[in-house]
Amino acid sequence: MTDTELVARAHGGESSAFDELVRRHHRVLYRTALAIVRSHADAEDVAQNAWLQVYRNIGRYRGAAGVTTWLVAIARNQAINCRRATFRRLTREAEHTRAGTQSASPEDVVLGNERRAHLARSIARLPAPLSRALRLWHTGRYSYAEIAQIAGTSVGTIKSRVWLARHYVRGVPRPASRRRR
Repeated sequence: MTDTELVARAHGGESSAFDELVRRHHRVLYRTALAIVRSHADAEDVAQNAWLQVYRNIGRYRGAAGVTTWLVAIARNQAINCRRATFRRLTREAEHTRAGTQSASPEDVVLGNERRAHLARSIARLPAPLSRALRLWHTGRYSYAEIAQIAGTSVGTIKSRVWLARHYVRGVPRPASRRRR
């Protein structure tokens, strides 16, 4: 039975058809999520949330794209949302910790340390030019022009590197590049 037939049957209420879709595609959804969230526990949660979205929206599949493509798109969107939520939570915790440094509870200190460690890991995963530009910019000691001079490149290049690095660290995927024809 094809995936398209399984979707149609699952939409018709046949639970075994949905179970077969999960059996066939769970691994690819999990791997898609893992590539984005980089945590096995989060990837499993993302995959489960993606399947819940698929179940709720099975009737919206129109066949314009392959079933696998449709499923991966749902998992990808769920994973991006997860990364964004994690980044927002860590940022709020860091701001809260920074605001109450003198009266920070032990839990706040631990959360702040976890946030800083997560941020350091995210920056360490960046390509060297992006990481270097972001680190120099984030210190607040250098202007874009000074960073460009240190790196031996243009101000525009440094601005784009900082922008890209900040988006990667936030969990926003890189925008599709434009091809010149």
